[in-house]
Amino acid sequence: MIYAILYAGGHRIKKKKFDFVFARGMAKKYAGKFAAIVNEKIIAVGKNRLEVFKKAEKVASSAEKIGVYYFPTKKEMLTAL
Repeated sequence: MIYAILYAGGHRIKKKKFDFVFARGMAKKYAGKFAAIVNEKIIAVGKNRLEVFKKAEKVASSAEKIGVYYFPTKKEMLTAL
């Protein structure tokens, strides 16, 4: 498991355990982008966290918690090490 930060309205609300296998599969496809995820399903993707969250709000029900995650590129991951 890895931890990711959940955002609501552009504000950090909490860290959440996130299935590493799921994240690994999405990392290549969405590298360099933000993705909104609800129940381990990607419902919105884009280059800007706020834009992605607003798209996700239109798709998700009000009872669902939206997680906005950034998938770094390989270059960004190497820089972080």
